[in-house]
Amino acid sequence: MNTGLGEPVAMIAPWVAITVAAPLVGALVAATGRAAGRLRAVAVVSSGVSTLAGAMTIAALEASAGGLLTWGPAFEGGRLLYVDRLGAALLPYTALVSTAIALVAPQRIVDTDSVRRMLVGLAATLAVFVTSHPLALVVLWIVTAQPTWRSTRVTPGAGGAARVFAIYMSAALACMVAGTALLVVDPPWQRTSGALGTAGGWFVAVAVMIRKGIVPFHSWYPALFSGALMSTALRATQPQVAAYTAVRLLVGHADGVGPELVALSCFALATAVYGAALALVQRTLRGFIGALAMSQSALVLVGLSGTLPMELNGAFCVWISSGLAITGIGLVSWALESRAGAISLETLQGRFQDAPALAGLFLLFGMAAIGLPGTLSFVAGDLIVSGSLDDHLAAGVLVIASTVLCGIAVMRCWFQVFGGPSATDSPRHGILPRERVALTVLLAALFAFGIWPGPLVRFFGRAAEQVLGVSPSPPGFEPDSGR
Repeated sequence: MNTGLGEPVAMIAPWVAITVAAPLVGALVAATGRAAGRLRAVAVVSSGVSTLAGAMTIAALEASAGGLLTWGPAFEGGRLLYVDRLGAALLPYTALVSTAIALVAPQRIVDTDSVRRMLVGLAATLAVFVTSHPLALVVLWIVTAQPTWRSTRVTPGAGGAARVFAIYMSAALACMVAGTALLVVDPPWQRTSGALGTAGGWFVAVAVMIRKGIVPFHSWYPALFSGALMSTALRATQPQVAAYTAVRLLVGHADGVGPELVALSCFALATAVYGAALALVQRTLRGFIGALAMSQSALVLVGLSGTLPMELNGAFCVWISSGLAITGIGLVSWALESRAGAISLETLQGRFQDAPALAGLFLLFGMAAIGLPGTLSFVAGDLIVSGSLDDHLAAGVLVIASTVLCGIAVMRCWFQVFGGPSATDSPRHGILPRERVALTVLLAALFAFGIWPGPLVRFFGRAAEQVLGVSPSPPGFEPDSGR
């Protein structure tokens, strides 16, 4: 095993192994049937251990000489095991999202099959973030899509969503396979690259657009949120496997920023604005969350075509902030739906008197998603807007426009769900302890990184430098954190 840096592999590799293996062990325990009455505990403990091990991976990586772990022979720009700062940051983030979902999930859906699918899907997603090998990424694209499709297919009334998801993911996989094959034959990260490498880049860009729900390949995104379980939709979209693939296969080419990456960024901008506008006119709470998630996740791709570390830094911060905020909104809505059923936005629902704690949490997560000062999204928005405005005024304006529209949509949704009179005999729905723990941790992370953003911004600044292959910042350099 080779780190390429000379430091002991034992510092980092065991934590990476535990991070990926813990969900697989949990899935095996669930599949044996020996934990029939403790399935939620199995899911929470497995994903919780993965979260802690992911955090230790970051600590070990920072303690190493160069913040990088590699293993295996180089294969066209990638290695089978490749853990840099970006991949390391995504490990605890993804596992934390899964832990929160496991805590909030209604008891009626916590069965052996669902827990097994959730944990296998988590392990496969984590495996994506510790590799840069092109062929491994193709295989893991297939593996990560399977649990989502199977879970949606067995959900009552979600047959249409399952078919739409299968069609889009099949198209994405076909483009991914073709594009990766061409990139391997004619690598664009070498200056001798020609037409085949260019075509491969475009195929991969289309695959990323489809899997990310970027216009015009976006219809599966709201369909999944509307038809599938909220847990399924969140686990399929918030880790953003496609964005990671774009970083590994499209960023850092020999000729600089490829035209396919620029086009991907432009389509992502259009999606951010379109998704925000779409969220304004949704008739159901599920539809609103799907449109808002589509808009917020698209912003991650906006900064990936940048040539400065600050632009990628903003994209990485948006990656984490939007994921935590959308997960929080989705879980609050799921908790409310488990008590009151499907919720319409066409009339005032008057849910504030029934569930005041959920109302407060929904508003806080909604504000955190659109840049409330004191939250991570405020810092992320400042970075990505500043990076965009420096070189691309129109891009910066569109980012601001999407944020404004999302803000209006969030407030409209909150008033429609929680505003208005409530029935005199309506029950009061208190928040459950496990729900309080999950939602409080997500909210605390958003505010902690927002109030004290320096460590995360510096960490992602170094991650951006690694991705771009630029010289590290001089000692004492402090990236602009929006404070």
